[in-house]
Amino acid sequence: MCPNCVLNQAGAWIWLGPGLVCLAFAIIAGYFLYQAKQLGAFEGDEEEAKHIIFED
Repeated sequence: MCPNCVLNQAGAWIWLGPGLVCLAFAIIAGYFLYQAKQLGAFEGDEEEAKHIIFED
């Protein structure tokens, strides 16, 4: 069968796999963001951080 015929027969279910992979990455990123906030990685002055980064 041609690939287009296979995709047409699968219908909306063909997006389930990539959607689950994307969801898994989003959950993992959210978990790491939560952990970083718990460890205090985002504490400090934002303006000072901007000047340190762009101090060239």
